Parts: sequence; structure tokens; C-alpha cells
Amino acid sequence: MAKPQIPETLAPDLLERLRARFHPWPLIKDWGLTIESVAPGVATMRLPSTPAVVNGSRGNINGGVLATMADMVSALALSTAFDGAMPFATSDLHIRYLEPARGEVTGEAQVVRLSNRGAVLECRLSCGGQPVSLCTAYFAIKPGLGG
Repeated sequence: MAKPQIPETLAPDLLERLRARFHPWPLIKDWGLTIESVAPGVATMRLPSTPAVVNGSRGNINGGVLATMADMVSALALSTAFDGAMPFATSDLHIRYLEPARGEVTGEAQVVRLSNRGAVLECRLSCGGQPVSLCTAYFAIKPGLGG
């Protein structure tokens, strides 16, 4: 297998194909997550602060929701190396919560390293431009796994 590469440009319809594939998922739809953008090796998602994702009366977004968002946006960034396909699986995810996430969250992920066997990504979750969580993720690449 040839080493996967981050392309210099993406197919012009990639963002719409990813949205069509993932936006109908109940998890994404019910939480209000949206795929905002993709670029070579990079992706951005948004999550509004709604009762579905907020910890009761405290008003901050649930940490498990933030970890799920970090995993998703990282997978989207990595998928740009495979024209939207996802022949990989999350192997390790580390998230550090810096501040309570209150309000809309923006997640931005970027591929740091890509090889035949795996990829390392960094993800930053922010509210109002201020970082609330930092994440690193490792994905095992498995040809033939998922489209």
C-alpha cells in the first residue's frame, strides 16, 4: 500500500458529501453539530449550547460530548487524505479540559503526522475564541475498513 498523503487540494464536493453522510446521524442532528469546513488535513465543526449537551443547571457542555466532538472533527480532518473515506479507527484519544465550555463550541483539528499504519492529530475546542479543551488523537489506518 502506498503511503497516504494529505492532498494539496480537495474535491470541490467533499464538504457537501461529508455533510450528506453525517448530518442525518441522530447523534449529530440531535446535538446540533455541524461540519463547517474541510481543507487538506484540517476540519472544523460547531456545536451550539443546547439542553441536549449541557450539564443541568451548571450551564457548561458535558465533557463526554466535547470528547466525542474532538474525535469526530479529528476523523473528518484525517478523512481528507482519503477523499472522505474513513479506513481508520480511533486507537487513542487524550483530552485536557482547560475551562468549562459555556456557549457555542468550535472544534478545529489538524493532521500532525500520517503514515501507512496511523495518524496523529491535534484538536482544539474553543468558546468565543478562548480554548476550553486540547486533544490529541491517534487513528489506526486499516485498508478496507469503512468507506
